[in-house]
Order: sequence, then structure tokens, then C-alpha cells
Amino acid sequence: MARLSWTQRLYWRYFSKPVSQRALFLHAIESPVASILEIGIGSGDRIRNLLVLCRPPEGVSQIRYAGVDPFESANASAPHMNLKSAHRMLAELGVKAHLIPGEPANALQRVVHTVMPSDLVIIDGEWGRDTVSGRAIAEWLPRLCHGGSTIFASSTQGGMFVRVPVPATAIEQSQVRRAA
Repeated sequence: MARLSWTQRLYWRYFSKPVSQRALFLHAIESPVASILEIGIGSGDRIRNLLVLCRPPEGVSQIRYAGVDPFESANASAPHMNLKSAHRMLAELGVKAHLIPGEPANALQRVVHTVMPSDLVIIDGEWGRDTVSGRAIAEWLPRLCHGGSTIFASSTQGGMFVRVPVPATAIEQSQVRRAA
């Protein structure tokens, strides 16, 4: 991605919508990201905007993306992408994607050993909640991030994203190999 002009940076810093995701967008502008894990894709608008802003670090040709979402089985009250649309959108954006359908509690347990630790982890909903999915996310998070990761989480779907500290038991960054 080309560098953003000062007017584009101004827009993303002060005027981008929704306000609840502004901190996430600013992080993407200011820090190189080689890999993203998103738990709760929703309508896909967030990742579409985020991928436009992200720039991979030197030596990484393509951003690696993993997304966990119920897709077709999601609650009909909120807009959701289906699996086929998500694959199509990510391919058009030039991202190497690994999409995992299912509720976080089951999906993370199935793939935690195949998804490499990510530089940016986005958790949309269930963060810090005493639910099956909330406990599963907290249990598997140290294996899904590394010491240099950045984690943004929201306790409710579509809620305000806050930066969360990386778990002390996360994998050391030196042990993570860069794969694109």
C-alpha cells in the first residue's frame, strides 16, 4: 500500500466511522502488520478498511489473515458475511486468508495449532465475559499471539475496541517465524 497523505491520515485519526474502531485504524496506520487474526468478522467492513490501511513490514510480500466467525449460522440480528463472500472479498484485497467457520469456543479449539501467532489480534465480542466463547478466547489467546502482538477487543459485538495487554504466557516473538 502507498503511504497515506496527510489529509488521509487526518481523516482516519479524527473523522473515520465508526468511532469505536478508530484506535484500531490508527494502529494499522502507524505500525507494520504481517499477520491479522480476527475473531468475529461481522459484515466485513472493518477488515476491508483495515487492510487498505495496513502495510506489511519489509521482507513480507503479503499480509496473512485468519478469521473466525459463525458466517451462515450467525444470529440474524446483525449483518454478517457468508463464507463464500468473505473468501471473495479477501482474495480481491490480495490477502492470503484462512477462514474458520464456527463459534469461537469450537473453532479456536480446532485450529489453534495450525494458525500461527498473529501481529494484530481483533476480538469483536465476548471479551472478558463469562461465557463459553469468552472463556475459550481467554484460554487460547496466549497461543494465538506473541510478545510483540497488539490485541484490540470489545466485550460486545460492534462495541468500543480497547487495547488489551498481551498475556504473559504468550509465545516469545523470537520463536515466531515470518511466513507470508
